[in-house]
Amino acid sequence: MKTYSVKQIADLLETNPETVRRWIRDGRLTAVQASRKDGNIVTDDELKRFLRATPKYLPKVTSSVATMSPTVGLATLAAGLVAGAVISYCDKKGETDVRVLPEDFEKHLKENIKTLNRTILQKKSLIVQTEKEIEGIQKQIEQYQHLLEHDEVIKDTIKKAIDADEIKED
Repeated sequence: MKTYSVKQIADLLETNPETVRRWIRDGRLTAVQASRKDGNIVTDDELKRFLRATPKYLPKVTSSVATMSPTVGLATLAAGLVAGAVISYCDKKGETDVRVLPEDFEKHLKENIKTLNRTILQKKSLIVQTEKEIEGIQKQIEQYQHLLEHDEVIKDTIKKAIDADEIKED
């Protein structure tokens, strides 16, 4: 029988290990503590039961499994994505018992695609802006290096500034 540690579950569900421990303390997830050193152990069956009761994490598990194992079928990955989209749709509606009409669901998915495409454009714009800032910083570094390599320019400039200041005082 396959078992999971708190850290493995946290990694699998992309959450904090303390969250998993809280689920165990609250009785939402049943675990056995073989020893204090080894911590809590959760069986595969118990994890599956928890995931059925908490579908919010199902898409994370299916996508994690798909990236770990290339033999996982496309249908499994699609089911996880659809489950995640349905949960997102229901959350957006603010209801727990929602009848999902195909046309509403399609509209929801198209809105998500538009939002994600806008996010990509914003991120690309930020990348371009950051690259320009980096170029400016690199030019400053080159100028400073040039001054260090030609310290006579620095000395001459400082001398001229001091001389000009003395002339103003007279």
